Amino acid sequence: MGHAVSPREERGAPLDGVRPEGRRLLRIEARNAETPIERKPDWIKVKAKMGPEFTALHGLVKREGLHTVCQEAGCPNIYECWEDKEATFLIGGDQCTRRCDFCQIDTGKPAEFDADEPRRVAESVATMGLRYATVTGVARDDLPDGGAWLYAETV
Repeated sequence: MGHAVSPREERGAPLDGVRPEGRRLLRIEARNAETPIERKPDWIKVKAKMGPEFTALHGLVKREGLHTVCQEAGCPNIYECWEDKEATFLIGGDQCTRRCDFCQIDTGKPAEFDADEPRRVAESVATMGLRYATVTGVARDDLPDGGAWLYAETV
């Protein structure tokens, strides 16, 4: 059984020695100014609430020189979580030594550890009366222990 002949083959142009049998052809849809992008329905859109809890937590994090995954990774739920007094603190700085495809945290050479960071995280959690505070950290492949002591001190 033969294969369908493409216009290109009819003209004698080679197909780089590849036959279409058993292969899936990908359809690529190009968008341009003539092809409008579909708008999302109103019910799917969430309005950002920058209420008093969000504003207070944002000010505290900035004032204390702390980092959160919420900010560094550009989390779209930051307004909702901070308004509900929930935050994810990022210890060890704001620069990661890895470049993971799924993560938006900046990659670079991390700064020296801030030995006062564990105290500031704990006091910030207490000051805000946070219901939940998750603590995570950037990868510190530049350190032999990965910064384990910082986790121990913070928790």
